[in-house]
Amino acid sequence: MKFTLRQLEFYIALAETLQISKAAARCHISQSSMTIAMRNLEEALDVQLFVLYPKGVKLTAEGERFLAHACNIINSSHSAIGALHDRSEILTGTVRIGIAETLSAYLIPDILNDIERRFPLLEIVFYEATAPELVQALREQKVDFCLLLTSNINHDNDLEIETFIRSQRRLWTSIGHPLQSQASIRLIDVEKLPFLLLETDKYPDVIIDYWQQRGYTPNISFRSNSFEAIRSLVAKGRGITILSDLVYRPWSLDGLRVMHRTIDDFITYMDVGTVKIAARPLTPEAVKVIDFLRQAVTRLDKPF
Repeated sequence: MKFTLRQLEFYIALAETLQISKAAARCHISQSSMTIAMRNLEEALDVQLFVLYPKGVKLTAEGERFLAHACNIINSSHSAIGALHDRSEILTGTVRIGIAETLSAYLIPDILNDIERRFPLLEIVFYEATAPELVQALREQKVDFCLLLTSNINHDNDLEIETFIRSQRRLWTSIGHPLQSQASIRLIDVEKLPFLLLETDKYPDVIIDYWQQRGYTPNISFRSNSFEAIRSLVAKGRGITILSDLVYRPWSLDGLRVMHRTIDDFITYMDVGTVKIAARPLTPEAVKVIDFLRQAVTRLDKPF
């Protein structure tokens, strides 16, 4: 059994888009090359991974099981390459970082080991709170800088804001949801469906304002501060939601698939970056940590 990392990347793209044309476009190859690569992967594994339909593909049960392993292999390969290029820096002292609730949940588990390896003698203290509390802590010099959703805060004159990424928000549904079979999706297609609303980091204000500016109102059926509750309910077909690529994961905790699609007339982003006091210079240690975070956040945000 031999397969390549490139084949796995193609397979993940196909599993996410469920269309050979879209998967090929994402991977910057021709449709025929995508088809040949997937046929070769199935031959290497001696199993059928997907079934072709007139409007796309559907993963078999074996294909669904293999997808989780393919994602783990690709993620492990990226981690291995990153580890080869890690260079620990001999910095001492303490850097205090205010961090938004959303970013604490989705960044810290992924980057904590890397940041400790890069700065083994530096004490890095994370302080999680709401955005207003963090900005106040910044002004009171309780933290050196904050890592926030810069799209969800006031850009006051005393703040210096750097946005690292703009992570696009997309529609999340269960596998097999009727919307997934549509060639395109618009906000009017979503308006009457049960909407699961995440309530962290002022997201309700941002998302509801965006709907209302376009003459629509979401049919909110459930509110929660828990990403995993929202994800699990979406995966079980209890509703849909709209969240960013940065927080997207294709599996709920109980092993059910979560699909996502772009809404053609709903292009909005979750911006992520640092916030500091403009008139207060950072320590050299804090500057180095920001440099590291800039690279880490950019690496973690990926279009699906």
